This record gives sequence, structure tokens and C-alpha cells, in this order.
Amino acid sequence: GTQLTLRTFHVGGTASRSQDEREIVASKEGFVRFYNLRTYTNKEGKNIIANRRNASILVVEPKIKAPFDGELRIETVYEEVVVSVKNGDQEAKFVLRRSDIVKPSELAGVGGKIEGKVYLPYANGHKVHKGGSIADIIQEGWNVPNRIPYASELLVKDNDPIAQDVYAKEKGAIKYYVLEANHLERTHGIKKGDIVGEKGLFAVVADDNGREAARHYIARGSEILIDDNSEVGANSVISKPMTNTFKTIATWDPYNTPIIADFKGKVSFVDIIAGVTVAEKEDENTGITSLVVNDYIPSGYKPSLFLEGANGEEARYFLEPKTSIAISDGSSVEQAEVLAKIPKATVKSRDITGGLPRVSELFEARKPKPKDVAILSEVDGIVSFGKPIRNKEHIIVTSKDGRLTDYFVDKGKQILVHADEFVHAGEAMTDGVVSSHDILRISGEKELYKYIVSEVQQVYRRQGVSIADKHIEIIVSQMLRQVRILDSGDSKFIEGDLVSKKLFKEENARVIALKGEPAIAEPVLLGITRAAIGSDSIISAASFQETTKVLTEASIAMKKDFLEDLKENVVLGRMIPVGTGMYKNKKIVLRALEDNSKF
Repeated sequence: GTQLTLRTFHVGGTASRSQDEREIVASKEGFVRFYNLRTYTNKEGKNIIANRRNASILVVEPKIKAPFDGELRIETVYEEVVVSVKNGDQEAKFVLRRSDIVKPSELAGVGGKIEGKVYLPYANGHKVHKGGSIADIIQEGWNVPNRIPYASELLVKDNDPIAQDVYAKEKGAIKYYVLEANHLERTHGIKKGDIVGEKGLFAVVADDNGREAARHYIARGSEILIDDNSEVGANSVISKPMTNTFKTIATWDPYNTPIIADFKGKVSFVDIIAGVTVAEKEDENTGITSLVVNDYIPSGYKPSLFLEGANGEEARYFLEPKTSIAISDGSSVEQAEVLAKIPKATVKSRDITGGLPRVSELFEARKPKPKDVAILSEVDGIVSFGKPIRNKEHIIVTSKDGRLTDYFVDKGKQILVHADEFVHAGEAMTDGVVSSHDILRISGEKELYKYIVSEVQQVYRRQGVSIADKHIEIIVSQMLRQVRILDSGDSKFIEGDLVSKKLFKEENARVIALKGEPAIAEPVLLGITRAAIGSDSIISAASFQETTKVLTEASIAMKKDFLEDLKENVVLGRMIPVGTGMYKNKKIVLRALEDNSKF
């Protein structure tokens, strides 16, 4: 049955998905924000994305608007972030929860969801103007390069409005509100045919009792279609965009990844030798002949393009096998001009497993083969390259405090980072399969939860299946039920023991009460099979697999089963300990009535 299900639900590898996509289209209304985004303008006047990583494009709606002109101040106090605007004696303060604010690593694509989180667009000390948005709620976001590839054409500008058809979605009366500082104020002057010209207009659908049934942001450039206080149905359109512009965010070549010039200059070939490292190939469709890098490159050769600018700038672009060179030796090129193209079919997929086999792989927490594992950065820092050692590339990541972390990469692996780029802890620096165990070790339990939930959801969403995150999170919590003892302290544990978090906490509480040294442990990710066998309950573990081994070990250790969880109670036919009928730790007083006949 399981094998049949796996085969039925199996889908192809994820490599094909990158070829299906050629553009990003916004589906939510709001306005555009750029995070860390740099662009070049090519000779056709198009804006080309210059970032290779650590950047994103967001569609947001305003949460807090500056009440007056002034200087922005951002201060973190424990679990709160205080955003204030100061102008002489005038000062306005707004308090946000720290956990609600999106992290830089999440904006860079390393971490969980960003939708619904608060984005602070300006740094401390920035001069803001009255009515300008100083805190935004993210509606949609796309990071570079996971969602928007390097060298894509950018079709929007920072702060551009994204207008959509806004549907009421609920039955009721329309009431318009305008955002003033951090609260909504009622406005009565909005009527059909008005054009929205400023940020902060919201349409609220109020039910028969005057309560808010739905709230919608109306972006700049929208035309109002419903008068204030008018009755609407669920399918009524409140506003529509004046034009169809600003919906497509970025476009790119779905079949090739381009290498572009970072500045104007002259290109020279390095180790590009016909018949040795490259071969001339003719395009079947166009008939144009170009140089293509060979699949096999002899040792000692590193085909690359060397770009020298007029002001002494230098850049070197290393070429992967099958890369097609688009210019000739000695050519003068403009900024953002395409130098070469890498066919996307040859770009190795992160993970070629799809469908339920991928879900099984995640839930069983299988460790990939060493040669297939992607190398993750263990620290935030700047990338540089050292001298290759023993046929391995040498990547160095320098953190803020100057510490150096070294990584050695096999020559056969594709390196995804470039010199002087900033990487976040947990970000993949080479191609390959990201190991769940590495994410747990580097980023911790929270990030592992987000990663597994995201990966499992991707498989089901491609099949059009909707599953609430909580169901997957319950499974992950069982996989993270145990810890490995690093230092036993004065506890009864032995170093290297795998024990449940519950036992670990109980034993440490006992040791601390006796003024002893508590044990130290690290979280461990176990596959669902191993996690079931390692259950604290003897009956639960024995009823699954390795029955003889489980019962033998339990008898040697004189273990007791207190029947605290579901499975062991189901096996014995007892009432399961869940629901509102639990009377544990409650005192029940029974009083006998004088007249026993009333019982």
C-alpha cells in the first residue's frame, strides 16, 4: 500500500520548475519596497538586478505613518522595539513586538515565512516626512536568488504602487478609514469615481452589528467603485486599478542564467583555448557559432573572463562547463552587458527528489551522502577565497568580530557564492542537498521547524493539496523529542545517552534541588521510525518495531511504563488521556447524602 501511494504521488525533480518560471507577478495590493537591492542600467535602458544574494523585493501595506517631519530612532528594549520620530520638542513613540519584525536572514531567504511580518524600511537616524510609512506589513516577498534570479530585468521601482481588483469578500456596509500614525481614522468624503492618491486608505466591511467583517488596503492609483456607507455583497468590487502596470515585478530568461559585466570595460580570455577547454558550436536555430566550455576541463586550467575597467577596476568571472560565451576576446562591453550564458538544464538541482519520497526523506531525517551534501555557512560574514589545498577549493567566511571560518569544497561541486558577498548562517554556499541535521546544528530548532514545514508543504502544494502547518509541526515535535547528553554533571545520565526532553528536565530539576551540577545536552533530530522506537513508553515502543530488543533493554533497566501517552493506553484498551475529561491533579470531594435513595 505504501509503495503504491509513493508511486502514485511521485512527481519529477525540482530542476524543471526553474524552467517553467519566467516572471514574478504580484497577487496582493500595496506598494513596493526594496531590501538591499542593487541595479544596473544596460545600454537598452533596462534595470538589471545586480545582487547575487541577500536581497529581496517586497509588496507591503503601511502599518505606521510618520505624524510629522523628523528624525527616526529605533531602539530595542528586551522583547520590544521602540520606533520614534523626533523633531525638536515633538516626539512620537510606537512600540512593536520584536518577534513580529522580520529578520535580515528571513529577507535573504534563509528562514521561514515573511508574509504578515513587520518590515522597518529605514535605519536609525533617517529623516522622515509627514505621512511617510515608517513600518510596513509584508503582503508578499521574493528573495534573490531563490525566487528572482540574478541578472533579471526589474520592471518596478522602489515605492511604486501595486493596485489590484479589491473584492469585499464579506456581506455588509463599506466604511473608509485613513491611517493616521498607527491608528485608523474614519473618513466620510470617499465616493465612487475617486482616484486614490496617497498611502493609508483602508476599506472596512462592517456587518449588521457594526463589527469589522473584513479589511482591505486600497493602493495608490486605484479607482473607487463603491460609495461610503453603501451595502455590498461578498463578490462586490470595491476598487480597481487605473492601469494594468506595476503587476509584473521582474522577468528573466527561463532557459539560461546570464553572466553580466559589473562595469564598463574591456574583456580578455583566461585559459579559454579552443580544443582544450572550449569548443566551437553552432546554434541549430540561429546558425550563430559561439564558444562553449567543455564538460571536461584538464587539471591546471580554469576558464574565466577577466574584465578591466577604465578606472582600474578588475573583475574575474569563472565559467562552468557548458557555458556559452557571448563576446569575443578583447571586446569592449557596457555595464550589465551579457558576457556568457549558463544553460539552466545544466545547473544542478538542490534536490532531485520530489513527491512523497521527498516527504519520506524529510520525516525519516536521512543523512545525505557526504558528496551530495550542500555546505552551509556556520556564521554571518563576508566571503573570500583562499589558496586551493589538495585539489579542494578554499572558502573563508569572516564574521563581524574578525573570526575566520574555513570550508573546503571538492572541485566537482558548484560554488554558489562569490568573493566579497555577505552570507547568513545557515545559507548554502555550494550546490547539493541541504541536510536537516546541519540546519539544527547551525540555526537551531525553530529554523529546523520552519525548514521541514516549508519543504513538506512545497510537495503537497504542487499537487494542489492544502494542509495546515500544525499537522506537520506535531510530527516534527516528535522527531525532536530526544536530546543527546554532552556533560552528565551530577545526574544519572552517561555522556552520549539519548534521553527524552521530559526525562532530561525531570532529572535536572532533581539534581538542582539537591544543589548538584545539572546535565548539559544538545537537541537531536531522529527520523519518525527511530523516534517511535526510542519512546519512553515500553508498550508504545515494543508495539512498533524491534520488540525483542525493546523489551530486553527495558527488563535489564527495570523500566516502568506509567501509561502517560496515547498509544500505550490504546494498546491496553484504556481511556486515552486527552480531552476535557482529565481529572489529573484535581481534588474531588465526595459528600454522602442523608437520604441514600437519592443516589
